[in-house]
Amino acid sequence: MRFSLLLLSGIGLTASLLWLSWTMYDRYISDTPSSQVLAVSFQGDPYVKAMELAAEANFAGKRARSSTDWFEIANLWQQAADLMAVVPDSDNRHKAAQDRAAQYRRNSAYARRKAEANL
Repeated sequence: MRFSLLLLSGIGLTASLLWLSWTMYDRYISDTPSSQVLAVSFQGDPYVKAMELAAEANFAGKRARSSTDWFEIANLWQQAADLMAVVPDSDNRHKAAQDRAAQYRRNSAYARRKAEANL
């Protein structure tokens, strides 16, 4: 009985911390242009990396069970969206990247709602 109570307390604390960090993440990201954040943390083809992250998020979404899983998926979708958003205008994939960025943001929001529903 005591172990169950401790386990539930730990799960509740973990879920609360995930929710708190996610809400703080949104505030941080909204204050900082994504292109500035990504320019520092990513070198390479953002379109290709975004596609890889999107595939990973899509696959993970098919096996997600917990709010932690859904928060991780939301984060993957957001990272993919941020990368698509910085594909340069000069790249012939720019229009597709902008469309995908919008879709990936919607996917991230959906995953975040699923995570919050599972708390």
